[in-house]
Amino acid sequence: MSGDDDRDCLGRLRDMQREAAEPGGLRRLLARFADEVCGSAALFDAAGKPIASAPDRTPPAAVVDTARRVRLGEHRSVVERDGHDQVAAFAISGEPDAPTLALAGSAIDRFTSEPRRTDSLRVLALTWKAQHAHERSMLVEAANDQVREAVLHLLMDGGLATAHRTAEALGDALPDPMRVWVVEVGAIDKGERDAIADELIRITDGRAWMIKCPVYSGHLIPAVAPTSHEEEQACLRELVAKANADIGRISAGISAVLPLRDFPTGYQQAFHALAHARGNTERFATFRRSHDLAAELAGRGQDWARRVLAPLEEFEPARPQDPSRDDLRSTLMSWLAFHQQATRHLKIHRNTLSGRLHKIGSLLGRDLHRLPDQAQLDLALRLHGGPEAPRSPRDIDELLRGEEVRRWAEVLIAPLRDSPRLVETVQAWLLADARTSLAAESLGISGAAVRKRLVSAEQLLERSLLNSPSLSYDLHFAFRALDLTTGARVRD
Repeated sequence: MSGDDDRDCLGRLRDMQREAAEPGGLRRLLARFADEVCGSAALFDAAGKPIASAPDRTPPAAVVDTARRVRLGEHRSVVERDGHDQVAAFAISGEPDAPTLALAGSAIDRFTSEPRRTDSLRVLALTWKAQHAHERSMLVEAANDQVREAVLHLLMDGGLATAHRTAEALGDALPDPMRVWVVEVGAIDKGERDAIADELIRITDGRAWMIKCPVYSGHLIPAVAPTSHEEEQACLRELVAKANADIGRISAGISAVLPLRDFPTGYQQAFHALAHARGNTERFATFRRSHDLAAELAGRGQDWARRVLAPLEEFEPARPQDPSRDDLRSTLMSWLAFHQQATRHLKIHRNTLSGRLHKIGSLLGRDLHRLPDQAQLDLALRLHGGPEAPRSPRDIDELLRGEEVRRWAEVLIAPLRDSPRLVETVQAWLLADARTSLAAESLGISGAAVRKRLVSAEQLLERSLLNSPSLSYDLHFAFRALDLTTGARVRD
């Protein structure tokens, strides 16, 4: 071989290596081979399924048949004529599962000459191995994410023992006690969210058990083993600074330290803290105001809750294909927490969600699209399962008339008291079933103005209003309880 030929081969090899390293390297190489033979190129897997081709179309029957003969081990390579063109097929390596390259064109000799063929097949084999390894890695990562999402569902549904066993199968024990973080990544690009997840695990020295939120695509939900306040603040500052430098603004809400069994409470606390974090300079916030109506009612609301939920708890499906009691209960919980996003949380079609909500509403005699009914069902679920009380309230109003509930309501609403306009807006929004457009109509202002006021209320209350899980249920009860003590008329 002459010096010019050597330089040509080296130049072609460098070009192939550069193309192989770029995105879509496998298709780029096939396109190069197709150009060289003045025809087409296709790569078949060990089962004979096309992996890629150039041009991007179904390979001709002659090409498929020639590749099959090589794949079945009849020959290591085949070169034959098909009309005016030649057809060739080659095993790209000696490995049993290696793909087969098939070519068709009028200039096959350009490819089959040595060392061009050897160089081409070697680069193609390495590119395929890299892509195959990447695809397998992506499958493993996706499976890991699905298992972690399953652990999230178990924690939210109270399946603590199963959650522990599932997490241990990944070799990554759940922290107990823990803080729940909700980290909101401004960009929803999967790679950027994954980069923030990796960074969070690094700066917490592996104390974060990471879950990618199935409802909000830009959210991460790590359960983090608690540490000192100073260390935690340092981690948060480093995370925000790193994200701002590399990706863009992020926000983080953090729950109080809780036992793992209280993960649902921790999630709601962190979600509320996130609403406050969006509006402060540090871009992170810890949940501080622990006003829990269910805790105030402990010991005297459980029997009311059981009566409210009894038709659902006693439900038995008439047909095997009908949703079970557990299906309906989990659907109700997801709807109350996430509303229309429940389809993403439960991985069901919107028509399935609608059908289940209609069934639940019929069983319980409630309109699941109205805020007062939603609030009562949410409270009943929070109270359900506690011990019997000696005397149980007959209805929700009797339950809310207690002095302890009035104090709870005053404390909850206190941050809004210096802004009558915000109080008016929040009340109008609640009366409109948390629908911004209806609240705007009743107030005679624009929907944008209502949203702006509600964002201001979020900052004062340090809770989420516009995004679910929302404080709307507790605010409904707080205003209702205060109205009851003054004898005002409350809408049911």
